[in-house]
Amino acid sequence: MGPFDEEDALRPQLYLEGVAPPLAEPPELLARLRAWEPGGIGRWVVAGECAVPLSAPECAALAREIDVFELTAAEFERLIALIGLTLGLDFRRKLVVGKTVYGRDREVDVLFRDARNGNRLAVEAKYQRVAGTADEKLPYAVLNLATLPLPGVIVYGGGGFHQGALHWLCANTRATDIARLPEWLTVFFAL
Repeated sequence: MGPFDEEDALRPQLYLEGVAPPLAEPPELLARLRAWEPGGIGRWVVAGECAVPLSAPECAALAREIDVFELTAAEFERLIALIGLTLGLDFRRKLVVGKTVYGRDREVDVLFRDARNGNRLAVEAKYQRVAGTADEKLPYAVLNLATLPLPGVIVYGGGGFHQGALHWLCANTRATDIARLPEWLTVFFAL
């Protein structure tokens, strides 16, 4: 190959068919996630019928770096919904499904549906950026998961949970780190 010149710098970059273009940096991915209005409250968001701000590889890249960002609970739930959507799952958000262990209405953060067979999965999102009292809320979340009238999973992230609490959580219920959610959903729904 010859030396690099100005003409090469101006030439558009071409990508081979079947080879993914380079991913954007996580801060840009987070900005695109924050700008996305996912819907899903009061109706199903159907995979393939809506524009998504991130591809599946971009979702995975952002999920791997989630511990370094400051997210709101709603932004964490958006990422969960988007991961499922990029895998072909429909979703709803903030849907009352059953009762808590105290007999109150139970609102799930995200409800996924596999359009192939109607199978559903409720998601309880647990995001904790800094160490605090979130660990103490995990047993309540586990008890509530057991009362659901359908399968459920706790998805956690943020880096603020104590490792002992996460070991306990994963040993006692269905739970996964957000970075492993795509694989978890793939296995659960046989995608």
